Amino acid sequence: MGECFGKSFVYAAAAACAFLPHTFAQPLRSPDHPQFRADTRLILVPITVTDGRGSNIQGLRADSFTILDNRRPQPIVAFYSEDAPSSIGIVLDVSGSTKGILDQEKAAIRTFLQSSNPEDDFFLMTVSSSPRVLADRVNDPGDIDSLLLWEQAGGDTALCDTVYFALHQGQTRPKSRRALLVISDGMDNHSRYSKQELMREVMEADTQIYTIALNNPPVGMKGLAMAESQRGLAFMDDLAEKSGGVSVRLRSHEDPSAAAARISAAIRNQYVIGYQSPDEGRSDQWHRIQVKVNLKANVYARTGYQLR
Repeated sequence: MGECFGKSFVYAAAAACAFLPHTFAQPLRSPDHPQFRADTRLILVPITVTDGRGSNIQGLRADSFTILDNRRPQPIVAFYSEDAPSSIGIVLDVSGSTKGILDQEKAAIRTFLQSSNPEDDFFLMTVSSSPRVLADRVNDPGDIDSLLLWEQAGGDTALCDTVYFALHQGQTRPKSRRALLVISDGMDNHSRYSKQELMREVMEADTQIYTIALNNPPVGMKGLAMAESQRGLAFMDDLAEKSGGVSVRLRSHEDPSAAAARISAAIRNQYVIGYQSPDEGRSDQWHRIQVKVNLKANVYARTGYQLR
């Protein structure tokens, strides 16, 4: 199979499916492709492939991949790669625990915005005692940079609530590709939603989450506090893993530019694989997805879906 399979069909399907499964109510129509059966269930899976240094691997073909649905290999019926515009929500932790690293967080966002697709649009939310929307929709990255100048660290940490709200905000965005960038240490002490409740939303949403996890334990931190810090970092990793995004851990002495550039590259350099969901007679069944590639590499893709 070539680098692009039925490209006009894939573009139309991507817009209709928003990278998640749907049962098409009517056949897709376009002058460039034939009609397809109304009962087709096309699953589109965005995939990022990186080498051991975290650099994106480009130029792969469809026959480089194997995709399994509930452990069963599926024929690939659509495949392409492109730098498509995205709607991106930025979730910035400005709670009291970020007092010593907020400048580092802002620098990461600045680099991320500078390397984004010029056609991306953004919204910005902050994490403190409650979720706060700083910008609902922004096309000029410079507007976000201006808003960040005045942000100061303080308050409790409602991380789960803010990410939960950001996921729902993202569903109203105009573009078919949606992503969240979450920058935090992963700690939470003031959310109404639990981590388990949030994770259920993450796994059902058509949004990939990319995280920069700030690993900045105070000197002399021991025992329970250290364990809690490690759980926060693991939670940030989990947000990315379950949604098919990439997580980068950043220490306080490290330059945030490399982490932010890696996240931007991961969003802009994706493969998309399409296959028809196997009919198992239960539309509410959770389907586990596994993606494999025939070379030594790291593969990032969402872990499953549920037909609606």
